[in-house]
Amino acid sequence: MAQEYNVRAVDRALQVLDLFADGASNFTLTEIARGIELSPSTTLRLLTTLEKRNYIYRSEENHRYYLGFRLAQISNLAFDNMDIIRIARPHLEYLNKLFNESTGLYVRKGDRRICVDRIEGTRNLRSVVQIGSNHILTRGASGRVLLAYLPEERIRLLLESDPYTTEQALEEVRRQGFAVSRAEREPGVLSVAAPAFDARGMAAAAVFVTAPLMRVEGGRVDEIVQKVLEASKKISREMGYSVTLEGNARAKQK
Repeated sequence: MAQEYNVRAVDRALQVLDLFADGASNFTLTEIARGIELSPSTTLRLLTTLEKRNYIYRSEENHRYYLGFRLAQISNLAFDNMDIIRIARPHLEYLNKLFNESTGLYVRKGDRRICVDRIEGTRNLRSVVQIGSNHILTRGASGRVLLAYLPEERIRLLLESDPYTTEQALEEVRRQGFAVSRAEREPGVLSVAAPAFDARGMAAAAVFVTAPLMRVEGGRVDEIVQKVLEASKKISREMGYSVTLEGNARAKQK
């Protein structure tokens, strides 16, 4: 009986952490209790344990709960083991140094995209992208880049749920090899993204640069597009991608 209780307690603790997976950064005790369908008193005991282990922390200012640093440590270790991050990192550093704008990497997880690496610019006005942040595929340059190489049926289903973009726009992404978004998710922010393919010809990641529109609109955008394309192609080659696989890339997505 004790073992069964311990397993149930672990499951409930994981349910608490899962609440943050949908993108919300903080919750009240009542919101968490409602989300995992437990009483506030039981939920408080779970949160107290998680807080002691630094998986959760409670702000003294607003009394809301946030993810703790221990999860960041674990996720960074997991991401460090991913080949795509190791290979892409020098190219992201080059883009960051070249433009002094935020750059990074998104990978697809199910029907969403998650940021697995990023380097921020140093200017006061900049676009900040957090590692671990996740978004839908139908909006934003990186989302369209990853969406464009999914099977046709999957694309149709996602466009039915959010028809923000079109199949024609995705065909344009495949034709030119990149996507540009202007204030699609964040007002005043431009994003340029291009796909990085792996040895199987699959779009493994989206390489991106984001910047304030007011700073880069015009000829600077063309330069960013060119350099992001160059970086994504170099990453693809280092991952074993061959241009002979290009025609099969979309059909191989899962």
